[in-house]
Amino acid sequence: MPLEEIDIINGTFSVIIVVISIFVGIKIVLNYFEYKDKIFFFVGFTWIFLFSGWYGSSVSFLIALIMGNEGLSYELYILINFIWSPALVLFWLYAFTEFLYKEKQKVILIVFSIITLAFETYLFYLLFTDPILIGEKVSPVDTQSNNIILTIYLISIMLIILITGILFGRETFKSDDPEIKLKGKMLLLAFPSFAIGAILDATIPFTAITLIIVRLILISSSIEFYGGFILPKWMKKFLIKADMKI
Repeated sequence: MPLEEIDIINGTFSVIIVVISIFVGIKIVLNYFEYKDKIFFFVGFTWIFLFSGWYGSSVSFLIALIMGNEGLSYELYILINFIWSPALVLFWLYAFTEFLYKEKQKVILIVFSIITLAFETYLFYLLFTDPILIGEKVSPVDTQSNNIILTIYLISIMLIILITGILFGRETFKSDDPEIKLKGKMLLLAFPSFAIGAILDATIPFTAITLIIVRLILISSSIEFYGGFILPKWMKKFLIKADMKI
């Protein structure tokens, strides 16, 4: 399975979006040490884990590029992608329920802990006994799913992140602080951008152009998320100027 042109574009952009998401996540986590607010810690790692679906592609691409082989085995590819999903769901739901539904936080976390651990057990059992029932590797940087349960699980995670993210962003509009409202607008862009990008990434047939467009949407979601939690001065000035022109 030599690297073709579309594989190189795919792998390169996988690496780029993973690096950007890790950078954004770490920048947010660092605010925990400055402000002693644990929300920054959980939200920062949420964004890092949210892009774990591209970890396998990134690592496999780099190995294939350097070693001139097929990259990761299918088993390692899937393991790297999915081992983070329980942390993603629980970290985000913890942060979300700190602001909304605090009284139901324990119940929500327990229920989703059971669901995610059950799925992980099922996934890894198949992965090490009969991986073809999960899916197969179609190139050094891409796989296809053969499992409806896996598809439903991924769609469910996407909907949870999207819906709670929108609710989280809307909550900021109750504030009288215009800067907080501006952050809320960025969050209301970030979560749909990620959802749209991720869905397109998983469903449409790729050409070089469509691949680049989809990955740029995903990159934009990281920038928007960064603005929603950090809002650096340069971004604040830019957004205010743009808003005044409108």
